[in-house]
Amino acid sequence: MIGIYKDRLGEDGRLSDRQIMAALSWKALHGPYIQRADAYYFGKNPAIIRSEHQNRIPVPYGRKLIKTVLGFMFKEGCITYSFPDDISEDFRASIEDIFRCNDEETENIRIAGDQAKYGVGYEVLYVDNDDAHPQFYSVPARQVTVIYDTSTKPRKIAALNRYRFRKTEYLEIYYSDVIQYCEIRGRSINVISEIPHFFGAVPVIEFRNNREGMGDIESVEALIDAHDEILSTGIDEDDKYADALLLLQNISLDDETVEKLKQLRIIEMDEDGKASYLTKPATYEGREVLRKVIDGLIYSMSGIPNLDDKDAMAQQSGEALKYLYAAFEMVVAGEKQSGFNDGLMERLRMLANFQNWLRNEQNTIDGISIKWTRNLPNESTTILDNAQKLDGIISRRSMLELAEKAGYIGSVAEEEERLREEASAEPAMTGSGDIGAYGG
Repeated sequence: MIGIYKDRLGEDGRLSDRQIMAALSWKALHGPYIQRADAYYFGKNPAIIRSEHQNRIPVPYGRKLIKTVLGFMFKEGCITYSFPDDISEDFRASIEDIFRCNDEETENIRIAGDQAKYGVGYEVLYVDNDDAHPQFYSVPARQVTVIYDTSTKPRKIAALNRYRFRKTEYLEIYYSDVIQYCEIRGRSINVISEIPHFFGAVPVIEFRNNREGMGDIESVEALIDAHDEILSTGIDEDDKYADALLLLQNISLDDETVEKLKQLRIIEMDEDGKASYLTKPATYEGREVLRKVIDGLIYSMSGIPNLDDKDAMAQQSGEALKYLYAAFEMVVAGEKQSGFNDGLMERLRMLANFQNWLRNEQNTIDGISIKWTRNLPNESTTILDNAQKLDGIISRRSMLELAEKAGYIGSVAEEEERLREEASAEPAMTGSGDIGAYGG
């Protein structure tokens, strides 16, 4: 869980060294949490790895949960933008060009992965090229501290990006007007350079997973540990059974006979003799029942559906699958999408501010909306069926947007151009088919 850090700027509009070090110390407290989230994501679940089991079996539930979220909500094409008709075409083209140059959809997936894993994802905007082309990229959660003011509705006033390179600690301090590049020496902050930026706000965006800043794995860590414990215990017991001691009653064996027994796996005894293994009663069935219960609880408590579930795999349409994803929509997706939308709109706002400064324009992002589409199988057929039912009720452009969403056309603009070309070619095609044209 990553909370919110609050402070106040000085009269000069800057943070003091003492304030900066206090904020960095606060973020350092989140280090163990971030490391633990990474461990569960990469299948190195700490509890079972540190246990005394002979067989330590960490199951990478964390990775599967997060990959399910990303595939369902953030696959390329799941997030699209709708621009109002009265927006400047040049402004729209410039925003779309910036998105293409930054591979915006891939960047969104990276941010969404951090958001799901740590509870917060961070993105930095900057300009470092000759053609003044804005860039944005995700920054590791362990490096960034966003600072808000102490008002009732906290407002972002600064952000810190701390990193190490070749044994030297560096710090980038972002304000609403400048970026300071510094070195950290002990508890002193030495400013190396300071450059203005023209994004009109602190150019660090925070994509919060939920109000608490909790990652998607955090709430089920104990259940994952319990599942690892059951699995590892079962394998340990299987190993012990394979190496069980042979108990002989009323039988005496010399060393030579014992060696033959090991080789031939046969033993002869009198009618009073008995042989048995010292073993613990088998509890496989009980362990498997408990393991399945815990497996179900992991998906239920996280709110993320289990794609291996036979009921989910049996569904034949996107509409039917929506019922299986209902808990995910209510428990996880709503807050996650809201936090991500806030970040995307903040990105758009700062890009608009920069473009306005660069071109001396007054464009706004008013009217731009973000559309989300869930990545459900067979959804295209449902979309096309709905489009056919709406024929004559909604506009042609809306029909084309549905066809684009279903994947039947590349883009609305391209299809409209094709339709115009076909319409303009129709009279010529009719004339060429006239009998008189051939002189017959």
